[in-house]
Amino acid sequence: MTTESDDIMNKINSLKNDYYSENKKNLLFKNGQKFDCATTIVQNMNKADLFNSILRHEENRLVFNYSMFKTIIHPAIYIDFIYYIFEVNEDILATHTTYDVIVDVKGLTMTGVERYKDFISVLSLEGHKNKKNFLQKLGQVKIVNPPFMITNIGKILLPLLDTIVKDRIVIM
Repeated sequence: MTTESDDIMNKINSLKNDYYSENKKNLLFKNGQKFDCATTIVQNMNKADLFNSILRHEENRLVFNYSMFKTIIHPAIYIDFIYYIFEVNEDILATHTTYDVIVDVKGLTMTGVERYKDFISVLSLEGHKNKKNFLQKLGQVKIVNPPFMITNIGKILLPLLDTIVKDRIVIM
């Protein structure tokens, strides 16, 4: 018996395989093609299910799955996903005074960091605009499954992060 998350993953993989069968996988200049594939996946599935597969809510923790994120997220839905994050955060803070974020970065590469740094910038900007003070209620940001080149990735991402977030990052 398969679970709902297995069904979602199977459908995503099927759509991804179909996309790359019809569109030869680029060896270079992959960003546009990866975003196009993600667009195809999102157009053929329930967006709420996809967002739930990227970000789980466990008690006072947001658990972020980069592997799912990189398969689904593209610039046209950045804002939708960011507001989904805010909504889940509000749910947590309705019953808890603080929240933690666990980020599983398995599979993160330098090209992935470059591809999604605009998402981090938009998330930060929207967070400041919404005035909900989520960062003041942030406990820790735990990074799990970090790639070996985490120092290099930090050089790109840390300047994009608010000081509050930088001070709360723990690499596991």
